[in-house]
Amino acid sequence: MQEFLFGAVFLVVIISGIFSFFEIAFIRKFFEIKSTKYIKLLKILEILFFLMIFFSEILFIALTFLYFLVLISDFKKKIISKEELIINTLFYFIDILLIILAMLLILGNLPSI
Repeated sequence: MQEFLFGAVFLVVIISGIFSFFEIAFIRKFFEIKSTKYIKLLKILEILFFLMIFFSEILFIALTFLYFLVLISDFKKKIISKEELIINTLFYFIDILLIILAMLLILGNLPSI
């Protein structure tokens, strides 16, 4: 059972990494974003959101606060434009919504498609 759990977690991490790579490349080209720093931070938050099930919400809330702190700080320093600020904020909310829907689908609380 332990080997199966480790194998399943390892497989999910590998597949998630592959999808994350293509997602970052697509977003960078499609939206012409100069810096992918915020998207990478969002990917870390995405992983921690899944881990929040096993640990506590405090870690996720602190890292979410840190994400927006970095985003707003870079906007104030004029490192990113207003459009990039809006796009990265929308990415955050869409990503969290998709994670919640995926978790509900995995846990079986939504009808399968």
